[in-house]
Amino acid sequence: MLRAPGAAGERLAIDYFSPSIRMGLQNAVALESAGLLRSVHVDACLPPGKVANALKHIAGPRTMNRVLDGIPMTRIQMHPQITVAARIRRRLRLSGRDTTAMDRVLIQIYSSIARQCDSEVVVGAQSSCLELFRGRSYRIMDQVSAPNRHVLAVTADEYSRFPGWAPEGVTKSRSWDHRIEAEWQTADLIWVPSHHLIQLSSAFGADPAKFRVIPYPISRQNLAGTIREHKARRVLRVVFAGTLVLGKGIQYIYEALRKRPDLPVQMEFFGSVNLSSFGVGRLAEVGTVHGPVPRSQLLQEFRNADLLLFPSLSEGSALVTLEATALGLPVVTTEEAGAPKSAMVIPARSPEAIISAIETIADDPSQLERLSAAGLKEAAKRTTFMYGASIVNSIKTLTSSEHV
Repeated sequence: MLRAPGAAGERLAIDYFSPSIRMGLQNAVALESAGLLRSVHVDACLPPGKVANALKHIAGPRTMNRVLDGIPMTRIQMHPQITVAARIRRRLRLSGRDTTAMDRVLIQIYSSIARQCDSEVVVGAQSSCLELFRGRSYRIMDQVSAPNRHVLAVTADEYSRFPGWAPEGVTKSRSWDHRIEAEWQTADLIWVPSHHLIQLSSAFGADPAKFRVIPYPISRQNLAGTIREHKARRVLRVVFAGTLVLGKGIQYIYEALRKRPDLPVQMEFFGSVNLSSFGVGRLAEVGTVHGPVPRSQLLQEFRNADLLLFPSLSEGSALVTLEATALGLPVVTTEEAGAPKSAMVIPARSPEAIISAIETIADDPSQLERLSAAGLKEAAKRTTFMYGASIVNSIKTLTSSEHV
């Protein structure tokens, strides 16, 4: 049993702070299952049950992303003011306006939450845990994506390559973008879902020895995955799912299909749109832009599709590729997306690679069956149990001088 640092016989208790819910906060669920969680702080959530189901009918299936299962509500403290401040800040950022005032508001909120956490061991999400780390014995950071400065550099580069596709303001650097670098220096342990995040972070000054790669689980709960059948050559129904921004590589899908309009592809784009009307118009030339859809509809689109094409330029580990894998939908993606091992991995920023992948699959449809089977096999191994065990083991290693 783990013991609290410096307190003989006292069980280790961990406070967890994540401004928003992601993946059902599987990290916190793992800590709760191991009897280590003292409290979890989030913006807003719902317990499973009648209220959540009723809200689903009123507000749509997306509400279910807010349902937090596996953690007693008595351990959860909600801070809805984070949602308001974060949304205002996001709108300012996307419009290219100054976010300094809202940055200060968020820091005040984070500082208040930090004062409510009494544990010597804390876990915090990237860019939100600097205040939480102060004065703690063990500081664990949950890093889910590339450093902000890297993302902005990629976006700025793509904006110069594809002028007019997106609002120029999103490429502006801000002081907030450096918070993660201060967190790296303070953290004792950093969880990341993919190896390439370590390389990216090291380039900005992070110590690679602090990182622990813990791949996300590929949850098959309520996802009835089936192997795609080997069919004769036909038009492939290819889907992209994710926010329509340049960082996701959608512009290279456009270039590929513009160069080769003869490819046997029916292209469908799903996700919130953060492009200019010009950028949306370019995508509409090569496919259908559906915009955001409820998760239940998106999963049904996955079941009806032949291929997920996700040529992202910067991710931690794209959840959309994991959902596709769990459903048996073959995935073509980039290393930068934190690709599942079963995916067909192509170079980023390469319309030629996209063309080659589509041609390869169109010429040999049996590849769809092989990719699908490999994905389902990987999903069966990457369970929430194994993920939780890796989380707990990493903490035991960190506190090895304190556990018996």
